[in-house]
Amino acid sequence: MIADTDTLSLAPGVAFRDGQLADAVRGDSWPLNGSGDFVLRRTGRSVGQIVRELSDTFSLPLETARGDVLRFAWHLNSLALVNVKRQGPLVRRLVDWALLAVRLAPAGAVPVALARRRALDTRSVLRAVSSSLVATLSRVAAIAAGSTVVTVQFSVLSGAPGLVLPLALGIATGVGLGFHEAAHVVALRGVPSALVTRGRRTYVLHAAVSPSRRSVVALAGPLAVATLGVALVLGGAALGVPSITIAGCPLAAHALALTVVGGDGRIACGL
Repeated sequence: MIADTDTLSLAPGVAFRDGQLADAVRGDSWPLNGSGDFVLRRTGRSVGQIVRELSDTFSLPLETARGDVLRFAWHLNSLALVNVKRQGPLVRRLVDWALLAVRLAPAGAVPVALARRRALDTRSVLRAVSSSLVATLSRVAAIAAGSTVVTVQFSVLSGAPGLVLPLALGIATGVGLGFHEAAHVVALRGVPSALVTRGRRTYVLHAAVSPSRRSVVALAGPLAVATLGVALVLGGAALGVPSITIAGCPLAAHALALTVVGGDGRIACGL
């Protein structure tokens, strides 16, 4: 959900000029009507302030103006053209989300997650890797922490308490995501790209490439991580170090994404 206190900003690689919204990554642009132009000229201000100014300028009822602004913001955010910066206390935002989830529950729906787009630098392999790891850092940390907590609970329930194996599994699970996306970005060297996160999804948005390169890019992520995972499993088994073997398991599991079970596999197969 987008609150009145939230602010809008153009996503990296997106520019607003001459009444058009241009995306350097997609290599495309879209004309804007008067209302859209009005809203985007006020990025950086709170949504509530934009709503009030739109209402005053065009003599619209406040709720009509709010609906117009929110629909426009949601549409641009769903296309990863605009980022929404959440403001206000985290507890308040969580309560608002929970209340909205309760209202949507009878319809079997959940609140739609906001998309966030981050810049990537594909001018060289080193820049591609570093910019990708920076862009995924917060998500990698969250996944690693969550996986570690869950694994610790299973370890305790199974009567094998300890932190070494849960940490190895949790950290490898989070790091696997970072390496997966970094391998995609390396395969896109020289191609304008951006990293987008939305809910549980993490993906690389990039300019159009040939079908063959698109397949290479899709396969690069899971193949690189799965290969590393298999190497760790075999190496850990050979050295007799269980933590290394355990760390390799979530990485090796990325091999599933090479099949039609995963989105990368479906893209590689042209599905």
